[in-house]
Amino acid sequence: MAQVIENPKGFKVIKTTATECLKWGGMAVCDHCNKEVSYDSSGYFIAVLNHWVCPECYDKWLEKAILHKDDKPYESKIFKRYAKLLGLSIE
Repeated sequence: MAQVIENPKGFKVIKTTATECLKWGGMAVCDHCNKEVSYDSSGYFIAVLNHWVCPECYDKWLEKAILHKDDKPYESKIFKRYAKLLGLSIE
């Protein structure tokens, strides 16, 4: 089940199952490494990038990612759209 993930850098991230990707037309393929993941696996929707990635790519990305304040309005817009689509209640 989709859930909002806290991370030390403050990015808006939603952990989802690969099956939940189907709700927005995704195909359970990592947007970074292009690896197919099984539908019972999970991954991470990174709102600021508008990407769904496998756990390995999420860890690599988070290690180097830098939060830019100019990206926050876009990130919030995308995050709200996907949270609503996945039935998540957000503040």
